[in-house]
Amino acid sequence: MPSERFRIDECDRPRRLRITTSMPYDGDDPEHWLLRLDLEESDGITTLTFAQNVPDPKMAEGVGPGWDYYLDRMAAAETGADVTAVDFARYSPEMSGYYVAEFGD
Repeated sequence: MPSERFRIDECDRPRRLRITTSMPYDGDDPEHWLLRLDLEESDGITTLTFAQNVPDPKMAEGVGPGWDYYLDRMAAAETGADVTAVDFARYSPEMSGYYVAEFGD
């Protein structure tokens, strides 16, 4: 598996992180994804807002459910729940249509 590179584009600790990832696919030019993470605290509760650019709308059907899965596993870990109980089969293909629709026709 080819290695993936991460570049920190912006870091405003502890509120904002912007990252560019680069990874070659199938011998093609590297694909670059921009990841955005924002933390906001209000009344003792911290909210994470996560976003990623998806350069090809066809990729949304896999990328969207994948991040939902990983973020739900993170939430399970943070609350002491069983991380292994978060089953990827609940996310894909069940949620794929939602993310494809987000891009419109």
